[in-house]
Amino acid sequence: MAEALTTFTKLLVVQEIQEDASGAILRFQQGCQGRLSLGNANYAAHLRLARRSQERQHPVGVRFGEGHAIAELIRADNDVPTQLWEEDADRARVLFQGHDAVFRLKRDHPESARIRTLLSEAIRQKARVWFIAQKPDLALADVGFPIGGEISASNGEEGKPSVTATDQAGV
Repeated sequence: MAEALTTFTKLLVVQEIQEDASGAILRFQQGCQGRLSLGNANYAAHLRLARRSQERQHPVGVRFGEGHAIAELIRADNDVPTQLWEEDADRARVLFQGHDAVFRLKRDHPESARIRTLLSEAIRQKARVWFIAQKPDLALADVGFPIGGEISASNGEEGKPSVTATDQAGV
């Protein structure tokens, strides 16, 4: 039996949608693209979500399967993070201003350091961020793109993540 590929969900903004007889190609502002197959059971819902992302210039969560196939599109949410603290050795807890739930960030997430840095800076700036969470445990899959700007992480001194906020109108 073939082993399933493990991929992570990323926040992306749909720039262009090209439909054809077998589905749709989605091109994203971040420079990548993927194919949404007409055979996908959630094709209509995913296409509606992609169109909304394109019209509003808001991100969606995108999980790629094999090649450039889009396995899933997830609605992204936005809010102001208010607290980030270590729950135990394996994960941190995150609270958002307008959400009653406690979200979790797993330490083994491949982008855990970048996400922690973005959340910490957003808390410091009281900045609104976009985020996607996996259910049912509300594990954060990706965080980014604050309303009215972009908080981006890069490697600063001694390889430690650093964060800068830049204006990105319309996102």
